[in-house]
Amino acid sequence: MDGSGISGRPTQSARDRTRWVSGAGRYVADVRAEGALAAAFLRSPHAHAAIVSLDAAAARAMPGVVAVLTGEDCAAAGFGNFRALMRYGAEGERPLVAPFRPVLAQGRVRYAGEPVACVVGETLAAAMDAAEAIAVEYEMLPPVVGLDAAPDAPPIHPEALGNLTFLHAAGDAASVAAAFAASAHVAAVRFDLPRLAPSTMEPGGIVARYDAASGVYHLVTPHQGINEIRLDLEAVLGVPAARIMIELPDVGGGFGLRSPAYPEHAALLLAARATGRTVRYVPTRGEAFLNDNHGRGTRLAGRLALDADLRFTAIEIEYHTDLGAYVTTVGAFVNVHNALQSGTGAYAIPAAHARFAQYFTNAGPLGPYRGAGRPDIALLVERLVDEAAAAAGADPLDLRARNAIPAAAFPWRTALGATYDSADYAALIAAARAESGWDDIAARREAAASRGALYGRGAALFTEVAGGGAAAQDEAKVTLSLAGGRAVARIETVTGGSGQSQAETYAFILARETGLDPADIELVASPPGSTLAGAGSIGSRSTVSAGSAVADAGAALRARLLALAGLRANEAPEDLAIASGAILRRDGSPVMTLAEAVAASGGEIAVTGVKPVAATFPSGCHIAEVEIDRETGLVRLTRYVAADDSGVLVNPVVAEGQIHGGIVQGVGGVLGEGMRYDAAGQPLTGSFMDYTMPRAADVPGFITLDLPTPSPNNPLGAKGLGEAGTTGALPAVANAVADALRQIGAALPPLPCTPLRVWEAIRAAEF
Repeated sequence: MDGSGISGRPTQSARDRTRWVSGAGRYVADVRAEGALAAAFLRSPHAHAAIVSLDAAAARAMPGVVAVLTGEDCAAAGFGNFRALMRYGAEGERPLVAPFRPVLAQGRVRYAGEPVACVVGETLAAAMDAAEAIAVEYEMLPPVVGLDAAPDAPPIHPEALGNLTFLHAAGDAASVAAAFAASAHVAAVRFDLPRLAPSTMEPGGIVARYDAASGVYHLVTPHQGINEIRLDLEAVLGVPAARIMIELPDVGGGFGLRSPAYPEHAALLLAARATGRTVRYVPTRGEAFLNDNHGRGTRLAGRLALDADLRFTAIEIEYHTDLGAYVTTVGAFVNVHNALQSGTGAYAIPAAHARFAQYFTNAGPLGPYRGAGRPDIALLVERLVDEAAAAAGADPLDLRARNAIPAAAFPWRTALGATYDSADYAALIAAARAESGWDDIAARREAAASRGALYGRGAALFTEVAGGGAAAQDEAKVTLSLAGGRAVARIETVTGGSGQSQAETYAFILARETGLDPADIELVASPPGSTLAGAGSIGSRSTVSAGSAVADAGAALRARLLALAGLRANEAPEDLAIASGAILRRDGSPVMTLAEAVAASGGEIAVTGVKPVAATFPSGCHIAEVEIDRETGLVRLTRYVAADDSGVLVNPVVAEGQIHGGIVQGVGGVLGEGMRYDAAGQPLTGSFMDYTMPRAADVPGFITLDLPTPSPNNPLGAKGLGEAGTTGALPAVANAVADALRQIGAALPPLPCTPLRVWEAIRAAEF
């Protein structure tokens, strides 16, 4: 409790395992904020329009209304622009264009759902009624809907002619052209990955307060690490990050959309400052569909060259992104960087060239979503490999094994400039092949045919980048103190967990270094005033980077404890050990307990561990099997095997859960999910009635295999794994559907493979 009537989530411990399934979770909707005002937003009903006039007089006069804020108020407050990061771009190319994004619309609205006004009332009902009373006159402008329309449409932002916001090329175009000219076989694919709505368990929420005496802003909101959201708000509010305190409640799913700040955050902080009261906002699910950053929204095309021995000789990539109406913090960056890091997949391809183009459209802004470009590029590479195998009459797994990078070749420098740390792709293929019964597919095809169904299998051999981030290093502070006569530890990080069991995992890492009982270790994740360096829980980096910093702190703490005990016992520190809460001699006799060591140090020992950022490259071979009802086009996933190399697993149970969750999200991206817009730019999938989420009945039990090769890039030997399931599932399931349809000469329909689209593909092949 900070004295403001706002209570967040101060700590987590390894004892918290059952808290979320026993009704004791504390999300924003559960946060106490006594006497708080309620906020509601008036949102644009149009995808693209000029604001001719806005009259809020009637709304301000309504009972229970305390304030109505508009774009004029944000301009008067001197709000700056949201950050937009990009490390790529060369002379002659289009550097990233990042136009001003207002907190509340100013002069024009650029997507349906864009915030136009924020109404603050004594009750939510009063605020919602007043929002409807605001009179806005719009002048309709032609909407830009989709990538096809963007280049030839009038610019949404004057500074982005042709709506092109970024253009970049990488690799060696001449070498690629030569390889294709000499090739014996060429495979080509092209597809669109529709926008996805990152549907978290909770829609989110904000509780905001402003302390006029200190000039400090206070915020309670779900996030994935304090540093990114605080830096975003620093840029918008124009105040130092040290004056922005952000409490972290429980987070019902992150997936990337909880990393940045949103206009609503800044609007509520302005409302709190203007009213002098705490202001609360919990969006509806419909608002989340409109305004939470979408994922995917990409168009990929590529060609793969093979020689007469079916060796891959070159790959050519075209990667276009629909960024929506504005550039988000890393939405543009991840759709370049992550593709370049794994654009040649798990294969020894000597020549590669990639071109990237990103466009503005009148859709909601795009951001990172589980995988953030990795599943997109994996789908391209793995679809190319499958098409090459089909054209050459080769077994898809044999073709992958023939071209996979050998285990002895690591570290491996790719033709696009990435350096893979470690892997054994041949072992992954062999394990997945054996466990899935790959060579026995004929019997399953025949059984399906007897039921009037098509049966298909699909493989994906993938690698992806993990563990990076914008910060140069991650820090973790560990404080050892006394409680009830026992030595207890407190870990502080700037991560933000959203289902990764970070408290349990970090406690295990520290306990292994110090001999503490994990139950005596608590995690303080992203405390409001933290000054630690580091990126948040993004990019499959929590254990790899922050966990390694915890390990470094633990090693430093162990060294101090052993040095202290060595002086006490007149023993060399290297002749002592720590186990079960005590410091022991080689013969096992105790020198002192950890509690005694802490007491001898004045009651507290604090150390800060550091881990410089270094990428890892988890990999896997996933195999999916599907059955398609020929009469209805319904696709049913029947089998799924995932053989993964996530490096050394610190917490195997949590790791398996992360793989499972990622697979389900990948399945959803192939078989049902997709944000659709009409010609006017209006979303047609604004609720779970229209947006098809995968359900328990849609997925079989998964078989997961762990085949680790330790990463040399961190002391734990770990690799990220939070996005591996999605990166493997998207191409594996898509290839399985394509394989089933190939049995009758039908083509893979556009994603998602809804029953209607699959049925139409079947009918087109039959007639």
